[in-house]
Amino acid sequence: MSDLPRRRVIVLTCRRRGSASRTLAALAAHPRLEVAKVVLAHGGSPRATRTLRRKLLKMLRIGPLGALNGIRMRAWYEDREAPDLLEECSRLAVPLVEVPWINDDQTRAIFREADAELGVSLGNGYIAPSLFSIPRRGMINLHTEILPELQGAQSVIWAIHQGWRETGFTIHQVAKAIDAGDILHQERYPIEFEPTLQRTVERMLRVARSRFPAAIAMVCADHERLAASSRPQSPGRAFTTPSWWAFRRMVDLNARGHRETRRERLSRGAQSDAATEHLSREEQSDAAIEHLAREAQSDAATEHLSREA
Repeated sequence: MSDLPRRRVIVLTCRRRGSASRTLAALAAHPRLEVAKVVLAHGGSPRATRTLRRKLLKMLRIGPLGALNGIRMRAWYEDREAPDLLEECSRLAVPLVEVPWINDDQTRAIFREADAELGVSLGNGYIAPSLFSIPRRGMINLHTEILPELQGAQSVIWAIHQGWRETGFTIHQVAKAIDAGDILHQERYPIEFEPTLQRTVERMLRVARSRFPAAIAMVCADHERLAASSRPQSPGRAFTTPSWWAFRRMVDLNARGHRETRRERLSRGAQSDAATEHLSREEQSDAAIEHLAREAQSDAATEHLSREA
């Protein structure tokens, strides 16, 4: 593997703590990869009017309670345990550049200068084609939900809303539409329901965060093969922040999932106890039979000796 050429990658993120700072060490340690640069974008779009209009339309769609609740839920998704990106770049000797916003002329110039074969998007919003097309193999993105069914969805909550018992993450090629590019890699795992929706979200995010750094490094190193066998996405529903009523459904279904999980655990425990008791009885029965057999052998030997005497 060491004889193979190393693939230059460039990382783009909007967060100092999050998926990028968690994944950087795995990328830097991979023998097939070279991290050319990390780009940290600040702020939002300079097109303030368009951004405000989009936010107003979203609030009309989900309602004022949904919007306020969405602000409250942001804390659920903060990765407070992730390392600081600036400190990770310094520790790993990876160049870091800060830019005003994602789709800025400065960002495009940095991407061209980096001459990377592949771009890695971690924790970003919309990326323009004029940016994601600069690396020779385009860009990949991490979406912490299952695609194509849950495009744009926040982790876990919409899977619960749909009545699913599993969640996961998807690594896909970046395309014009958000979360719509060809699927390169996907992992699924059961939802571990906690008593509250917040605790379920936080628990499942810990699962995802323990798994996606290695998966992203693997996809980067093996991108050519994975891209050749990637699966185009069928049309999916685009999700956003839940309305208040959608949120209440999530809370109710999470509580139901937690109750069912507890019942299943209790049932498995009862079955295990019954099996243990059954085995114990069998062992006691076997021991009694062996004891009787030894006594019978002893009696027969005593009788034989008595006759000889």
